[in-house]
Amino acid sequence: MELNEYSYGIILYKKNSSLKFLLLKRSEGWLDFPKGHIEKNETEIEAAIRETFEETGIKINPDDIDRKFSYSMCYKFQRGNDMVIKHVKMFLSQINDNASIRISAEHSGYIWLDYNDCMKNLSHENQREMIKNVYEYLNIRK
Repeated sequence: MELNEYSYGIILYKKNSSLKFLLLKRSEGWLDFPKGHIEKNETEIEAAIRETFEETGIKINPDDIDRKFSYSMCYKFQRGNDMVIKHVKMFLSQINDNASIRISAEHSGYIWLDYNDCMKNLSHENQREMIKNVYEYLNIRK
């Protein structure tokens, strides 16, 4: 059976002396961004804000989300006998350099990485392509 799933999240970055992105360490062994499934009666942005808070402890104000940027991707994976088609939409928000991070139980840690380290350490091509788009967007905006 084919199932469609929809997830929303926020790419969090800070920009002090250099641009760094927050990545969560998954217990399965790869790095990921805060994201999760939308709940009934939520908007995409509400789901992204809630999931980001649940997974990082960081409360994002809707006004802090960059409304000119979003990134969508779709991929498939097998779950038991089902083929899951995962639709992901990510938003973008800069956070305070001293933001306190409290990760959820589904993660084993977190790390701040610059663009080059993201490209080296992200396991999935679609994640690298997303960071490439974010990096280009942020550099154009300078």
